[in-house]
Amino acid sequence: MIDSNVRLGTFSAITVAIIWGLSYVAARMVLSTLTPVLLATLRFIIASIVFTPIIIMEIKRGVAPNIEDLKELAILGILSISVYFWLQYTGVKYAGAGVSALLVVGLIPILTGLASTIVLKEKLTTYKALGTALGLLGVALIALPDLLIEDIDWFFYLGVACLLLNGVCWATYSTFSRRLMKRLGRPALVTSYVTVLGTVALIPMSVTSKWALVWTLAPIQWISVFYLAIICSGLGYFLWNFTLSRLEAVKAAVWLHLEPVAAFVGEIAIFGTMPSSTTLMGGFIIIIGAYITNRSGD
Repeated sequence: MIDSNVRLGTFSAITVAIIWGLSYVAARMVLSTLTPVLLATLRFIIASIVFTPIIIMEIKRGVAPNIEDLKELAILGILSISVYFWLQYTGVKYAGAGVSALLVVGLIPILTGLASTIVLKEKLTTYKALGTALGLLGVALIALPDLLIEDIDWFFYLGVACLLLNGVCWATYSTFSRRLMKRLGRPALVTSYVTVLGTVALIPMSVTSKWALVWTLAPIQWISVFYLAIICSGLGYFLWNFTLSRLEAVKAAVWLHLEPVAAFVGEIAIFGTMPSSTTLMGGFIIIIGAYITNRSGD
């Protein structure tokens, strides 16, 4: 029998995958106007406005992280907010939204599994390895046809390099966030500090950006920005930290294989882009891989 913690963690992970999968569609709309670092900064300034009151309320209640925890939260903010989204949006800009989503999702479970095994001493069992391998196979089935017909150039390789580093950042964040969550046990507080501290690191990175472009955004682009800021950054990060408090890092990360499925559904609904039969097969294999990993009982 699967206990309630696992059920809640699994439901939370699936919800996060859907939310973040649709974020690629939202980002695609905005990156036609804003630069990657400008989009990331605008997104998290708005998100920080939402999370700052939580920090203030907790401080008034006498709840605040100590210096060591604060240092760790700052590192997590830099990894998962400032550096992560600068790399991801640069990858989207030069390698394309679809390729970016698939490469990031394919790399994260493998890198997270390795990091959690090394840092947290979590077991990488046969079932977990099989589920991760199936997920990667599904991602490959979806990604390879696009990669083969892509007009490869040096900017494409730059985008791919950014996405490789992007996966490393997220794997490191997930592993250390799980360790911090075990110690603090407060998803909302961790999410708030990580978001605000990551935004603080983003602001100097955007100083040379052309901020006047923000006022040229169309209404649908503003909706996308607020979706990224409130739903993806707010609800998504809170649910991800909640997931990591209920599931092992590698089990939680496998469910992120559903992100491309959500992204393609969003593209069909908004842009009318239909996935190929290979894409549908890849999505099915991804779901099977996630199921096997979470049913391993380990």
